[in-house]
Amino acid sequence: MSKPVKSLMTQELQGRYAALDSAVWVDVVGIDGLSTNEFRRSLHSKKMKLEVVKTALFRRAVADTPMARLGDALTGPVGLITGGDSPIEVAKLLDDWAPKLKTLKLRGALLEGEYIGEPQVGQLSKMPTKRDMQGRVAGCARSPGANLAAAIKSGGGRVAGCLKALIEKLEKQEAPAA
Repeated sequence: MSKPVKSLMTQELQGRYAALDSAVWVDVVGIDGLSTNEFRRSLHSKKMKLEVVKTALFRRAVADTPMARLGDALTGPVGLITGGDSPIEVAKLLDDWAPKLKTLKLRGALLEGEYIGEPQVGQLSKMPTKRDMQGRVAGCARSPGANLAAAIKSGGGRVAGCLKALIEKLEKQEAPAA
């Protein structure tokens, strides 16, 4: 490949990956074309993208970006999946596809600038997504207020019940006297 072509490809890769801080590295060697197309369609429907890139060009393109940590770890054929809300969603999708794509292998991931190697990347699909964590935090923040409102409401209900019983008692006492 000539230097001008390498330069153009590097610039193109810089445009795609310079602003990203998360991606999943997969090994797609040995997967047939039909399965790959189905897999890519599934990724596309979830706003994710699989791209096979040349390792040396990728390293050069992301040298001074958060993706550099992933670039340093890459070896052999490189398939990068980007997009979606987080790499955790990508890992969950890959778990769903694992029975269909026997040779698909998770090699590593970059999660908001932190590199996760092959031994730990398998646990990525078991982690809660960002949306799940936000829901948990919102639930925790809402919990004390909800408990306070329930306590106030239940106390008011008890007082109202006592007042109602007292009123009924007084009405019964007044009824025979009249």
